[in-house]
Amino acid sequence: MNEEEMQRMVEEMRKMPGVPTPMRLTIRYDDALQRITGKAEEMMWMGEGGTFLFLLQSVFESHPEIEKQYPPGALKLTINGLPPKPHSPLFDGDIVEFFVA
Repeated sequence: MNEEEMQRMVEEMRKMPGVPTPMRLTIRYDDALQRITGKAEEMMWMGEGGTFLFLLQSVFESHPEIEKQYPPGALKLTINGLPPKPHSPLFDGDIVEFFVA
């Protein structure tokens, strides 16, 4: 699905009662993590009300090598440049960055 098709689908979802509003998040990786993910940046969609912990679990599911190679505390994570708490809420347009500490 290309970007235009995705945007149309999101607009349709926003009209559906009872469906959480979709949020577009940008995930960025430092050089070390780019070697694992194969990309500097990726887009992720999440329903409104999503938290940082849910996003982190989703990234680890998509890229299990990150969690295998870097134990807890080995990564620095930010949302819009600020360190998150596990239950920090996410908002449409947020930028989440992953760095090796």
